[in-house]
Amino acid sequence: MNTGSDLGPESTGALYFPAPGRGLAPQAQHTPDQAGLDPAVVRQIGQFLDAHRDEGTTTAQRWALWRHGYLVHVEGDFDDVERNFDEVVPIASLRKTWHALTVGAAIQQGRIASYDQKISAWQTELAGLYAEATWRDILTQSAGFDYPHGDHPAYPPGEMWTYSDWNLHHLCHALAKVYGKRDFFDGYDDVLAQAYLDAIGAQGWSSYAHYDNISQMYDGAWIRASLEHMGRIGLLILARGTWDGVELIPRWFVEELETKQTYGMQVNYNGPYDGAVELDPAQFPEAPYGYLTWVNTEGDYFPGADTAWAWGSGAGGTKTMWNRNTGIVFAAIGAQIEPSAHSVPHMIEAAIVNT
Repeated sequence: MNTGSDLGPESTGALYFPAPGRGLAPQAQHTPDQAGLDPAVVRQIGQFLDAHRDEGTTTAQRWALWRHGYLVHVEGDFDDVERNFDEVVPIASLRKTWHALTVGAAIQQGRIASYDQKISAWQTELAGLYAEATWRDILTQSAGFDYPHGDHPAYPPGEMWTYSDWNLHHLCHALAKVYGKRDFFDGYDDVLAQAYLDAIGAQGWSSYAHYDNISQMYDGAWIRASLEHMGRIGLLILARGTWDGVELIPRWFVEELETKQTYGMQVNYNGPYDGAVELDPAQFPEAPYGYLTWVNTEGDYFPGADTAWAWGSGAGGTKTMWNRNTGIVFAAIGAQIEPSAHSVPHMIEAAIVNT
């Protein structure tokens, strides 16, 4: 059994870090009771996900729950390499959290001097206001690459939050160059592997250059992954960027990634380049967003739930959710989890009986 450092002041639970590999073999499993959870939570989550299927999802439920790195429950296919049945799927915008972590890893490795560096140092075709955008502006979806558009003027970086394919287009091209590639068409697997995926023992994932039919552009590197991979990513974040004693991503970066970074920004939930987000600006006058990651810092997305919840989310209902205070990682495929005062985070919190 691998045991790493504990979660620090957020939790008293020691972490289990699975060995490299795929499937259930590298995982250490706990029953809900062993994990300090009421076993009824498994049924409750299952019922919730049955009632909240992602639109168009017809396959059986697929989700998994970990606590302190120990696998508590798997519903559906996890990563069935043992049966030679490949269960990786395109995780769509869930990749954004993975790409944000790559920026953190590049900073840790000294490949990027600072997230305040202008990305035009790598994307030399950027000009004007676009050339002023920093890594951090892209991480917060506020680079302004979509503007001017319609009634919207050209915004300086850091002023207007917009869910934008241009952000990921330039981010992935720049990250590819940081890792010695020509662009994100040039073997992007190597970028992710060198950044942190090899170090956390992830195997069987892949990336590819994706053309988006809505925005009519290549919107960066997409990733194919399974529940197993999503769990490793969640655990890496839960462990503050350190994997079994080795710091891969700066702790401060992880802490910023999972907390709101959009204070004072305007918001446009109907951006022109595949930028439609179903959030009410009256309820969310500022986007509940960290670094390419959704957050509950203000307690507005999941009212009544712990403000430490953060998650990546993509089309097809791909989700990785975690909570640093409770040691929880939850991953799902085909799940529709909207703003609510009664959702998966509330069920999990109510089920915790001890640390």
